[in-house]
Amino acid sequence: MMNLMESVKGFLNRGDNEDVTSKIDPDNVINDLTNDQTQYVGSFFDDNESLLTYSDRETLLKSQSNKIERYRKLAMEPDVSDAIDSIVNEIIFSIDDKQPIQMTINEENDALKTALDKSFSKITKLMNVRRNIYSIVKSGYVDGQLVFHTPYHKNLKKGIHSISLIDPCLFMYDGEDQKFKYSESKDYEKTTFNKAKVENAEKYVYDFEEIVREDFGLYNNNMVLGYLEYAIKSANVLQTLEDLLVPMRFSRSVSRRVFNVDIGDVASKRGAEVMKEYQNKFKYKKAYNNDTGEISNQQHITSMVEDYWFANRSGGKGTTVDTLDETGNLGELDDIIYYSKKLYRAMKLPSSRSPYSDEISQFDYDASQTTQEDVEFYMLVSRLRIVYTSAIKEILKREVISTGIMSEEEWDEKEELIEIRFANENAFIENMKTNQFMAKLDVFSTVQEYQGKLFSVRRILKDVFRFTDKEIEDEFKEIAKEEKDPLFANFYKEDEDEF
Repeated sequence: MMNLMESVKGFLNRGDNEDVTSKIDPDNVINDLTNDQTQYVGSFFDDNESLLTYSDRETLLKSQSNKIERYRKLAMEPDVSDAIDSIVNEIIFSIDDKQPIQMTINEENDALKTALDKSFSKITKLMNVRRNIYSIVKSGYVDGQLVFHTPYHKNLKKGIHSISLIDPCLFMYDGEDQKFKYSESKDYEKTTFNKAKVENAEKYVYDFEEIVREDFGLYNNNMVLGYLEYAIKSANVLQTLEDLLVPMRFSRSVSRRVFNVDIGDVASKRGAEVMKEYQNKFKYKKAYNNDTGEISNQQHITSMVEDYWFANRSGGKGTTVDTLDETGNLGELDDIIYYSKKLYRAMKLPSSRSPYSDEISQFDYDASQTTQEDVEFYMLVSRLRIVYTSAIKEILKREVISTGIMSEEEWDEKEELIEIRFANENAFIENMKTNQFMAKLDVFSTVQEYQGKLFSVRRILKDVFRFTDKEIEDEFKEIAKEEKDPLFANFYKEDEDEF
């Protein structure tokens, strides 16, 4: 131990002027875990030494933009849209008309609590959360990121003026100018025929404090990814199969006819002409539109249902028509069902939520009937919720600091006491917590007769309810406080029948 201590002393007294003992190459840092600021990565944050040229930056920005546009197009597919709705509805789940986003403050200073509540109410009102929460959550999920514009009043003490959810495509932070802006290529595309607008494009730049951005922490090759990235292949295969299904059903839904045409001894050229005439007369011409799902038939339907009359030469066999019955597995959908379930798995949804699932949906949210997939899905929803509440908390931070309610240092000190969350837990999670709490009460009732004999009260509270020492202390302080409060007098009345 002495050698170790001497080694540490020598290590700390190397004479370096830096505040830290060592550094790592920034290119080898996956994520700065100590930095609580938004992680500006890839195409969004132009402070990357690997982007040496303007051309490299524009290429990356366009690649990111194309990725987002691909997600948006994918989200328009019916199966993907249904899956996204299931995820979004779980995130914003509410069984009543509560404000969907709520704040809890564990602070004894009543004046500060009131000021924070007022600031939070202003933020939710500016965002019109009750009305816009669905579009905010869905937009962020599809794009893989959220970007809010939060301009301030000219009089900074009035705080944030408005809040807008803006398009992340070709949006970036210019490290040289230290401003947020849209790429020049986007300005040019939008204003090619309006030179005046191109000249005014320089006005649309934003300070660092005017932009709040969050993503889901999925990155690849300096690009921000969304959860739809995992569903692209399955969705495309499913779409292709469905597009092929309809024309195949129509093409195989009628019996085939075999025309045996007797052309006699006519010349080969004339024989080919006769065959062509019959083909054009009775050919069933159909076309399928992948975009609209429409089938167009260019033949008059009577040619398919009328009787056929053919002339027969003397001594010749003449023209005959044979019928081949329809064949094939026209009623089977195994491939469609397989890829539909695979799509749901790729989007982290339980297979039971697929429209083709054989499982009966459980509406009682009984934990005993919940699968591993269900639990993993609820955990995913909890992680996604953190991203949205973090963005709202960052907006609140800027409102509080700009209006002078708290300094940045005070906010950092008390931030953990401020919790922003969705109003309702998932119904399964709420029921599970209730069941767990009731189970703990049952255990407590059983061991209560042994308290003070075999077990101390503190030991029981720790082992049964998993209380920490601080939680035990706080709980008994709160009980003592409530006993003196007339509001709770009836709850602390002694039962007179007991004596």
